[in-house]
Amino acid sequence: MAIIKDRSFSASKTSMEFKIVETDAVSSTINIHFYCGNHHLDYTFFVLRSDLMMLHTLILRNWDELLEAGVWDSTDPSFSLSISANKSELIEEQIYQFQCWIDAGEYMSSRSTRSGIGITIYQDRKTIEEFAFQIKHELD
Repeated sequence: MAIIKDRSFSASKTSMEFKIVETDAVSSTINIHFYCGNHHLDYTFFVLRSDLMMLHTLILRNWDELLEAGVWDSTDPSFSLSISANKSELIEEQIYQFQCWIDAGEYMSSRSTRSGIGITIYQDRKTIEEFAFQIKHELD
């Protein structure tokens, strides 16, 4: 299971778990859990296996292009994500805003890209890349 926690997890209890329940050559069943404080939401759905591989590749090999693109949607679209630089004069290191959301169309039987339920996590690049490695490890 791939887990990414917010930079201020000890105070916010904000995190996301991404678990690949089963996979074959074409598709995967995934479970995404959003945690925020005492609240918890989880979703299980099908995605293309190639989308999961693309997600890993984008984060690890095409970081600048992913930042420039703004939003990446899975093929279905079942889920979307974005990573953007968080500019702050209070923190010296570069922090990124990592957003992941489940598309509303997944539960309303209509395509409704960029609307749904999601989570925002603030984290450094290395931690986001480690999250991508965890996803790839689940696929292998």
